[in-house]
Amino acid sequence: MRTARLSSGGRTEEVGLGPSGEASLGGRLVRYAREDAGGGLSRLATGGTARRVLAVRDGQRVWVWCDGSVHVFDRTRRARSGADHGAGLSAPMPGRVRRILAAPGESVARGAVLVALEAMKMEHAIRAPRDGVVKRVMVREGDLVDAGAELVELEPAKS
Repeated sequence: MRTARLSSGGRTEEVGLGPSGEASLGGRLVRYAREDAGGGLSRLATGGTARRVLAVRDGQRVWVWCDGSVHVFDRTRRARSGADHGAGLSAPMPGRVRRILAAPGESVARGAVLVALEAMKMEHAIRAPRDGVVKRVMVREGDLVDAGAELVELEPAKS
């Protein structure tokens, strides 16, 4: 079963897709049937209810259209050693680095804005996911970056 961690609205779930019509959502097994509905759409049926679905991935972000509603999920890699999902912070979508608000060696608190990225005519704050020390900044103001490009490397906070 292929698995990924998806985050939306402050909630993160482990999601898995099996080869024979089964999915795991937060540890709960769900059976589904999928058929091609044409034009990139799929028809998914679970528990007797069928829905039209279209999913598009852009870097670490997954956009899901389901019966007229759009849901956006951030995809994160599985943890290698438990709770930490890696030392780097990457761009959620293609964009331009507008401001760098952290410097190597600087201690930062969870939630601190490290980089301001402009994408789709909006500014997106790239925040520290935990307390730590900025090890290095891989971009400069004005740089164009692709989705998934590593922006900042964060080390665990020293005790």
